[in-house]
Amino acid sequence: MSNYFLEQSNVKFSSQITGFSKELPHYSDGLGFTKDDITESVNDAAFMAWLVKSEDAEERNKLSWTAFVNASRNGTGVLVPPVAVVIDAMPTLVLPGLDKRFAQKASKAKANGCSEAIQKILGIYTSSDTVEVTEPDVKVKEEAGYPEVSFHKYGHNAMNLYRNTGTGYSSKPYKTLTKSPFLDTDLPASGVAAQYKYKGIYTANDVETGSYSPEVSINVMGK
Repeated sequence: MSNYFLEQSNVKFSSQITGFSKELPHYSDGLGFTKDDITESVNDAAFMAWLVKSEDAEERNKLSWTAFVNASRNGTGVLVPPVAVVIDAMPTLVLPGLDKRFAQKASKAKANGCSEAIQKILGIYTSSDTVEVTEPDVKVKEEAGYPEVSFHKYGHNAMNLYRNTGTGYSSKPYKTLTKSPFLDTDLPASGVAAQYKYKGIYTANDVETGSYSPEVSINVMGK
């Protein structure tokens, strides 16, 4: 798969394109990249880094509020409200398609004779014996009282997640996931116990491809 080198977690992808943007100027002339290409790469990297930092802050705040609500309803002692989230100023706004633009630059570099050694420096090297993964490795664990579903994209566009809450799987996916992990906050009614089961299948251009993952399950309790 041509884009197998793309890191799938947001944190790793951010690190990957940041490294690429820093190293590209050293090799741009020989690989046919313009100053505009370099500027675009720098802006994309800065924007992705801001997204990762901001999303992490929001997720932490969400978990803090969940814990605060739970403590307010069922805890003891002194309540300490969560601290308000402060998000850094947004850098230069870029167009959608960070993955696509990065993949296009990688393809351009390789087409213009980028050596294996330089590909590794730029973070775009793909081994010729890479095997395509066609079945998601879905996992589930408890996170702050909710099921947290994780998987690796391995170069795929997304994964359709199916959920069985005790009445069987629907013919339509529960969620289409483009990032991992996913926190499933849709719990049963308060005090009701259930077992949630999940399975997933990769998609390519909105069409399911490959095989379904093995089923995973977790016991949940409504809040």
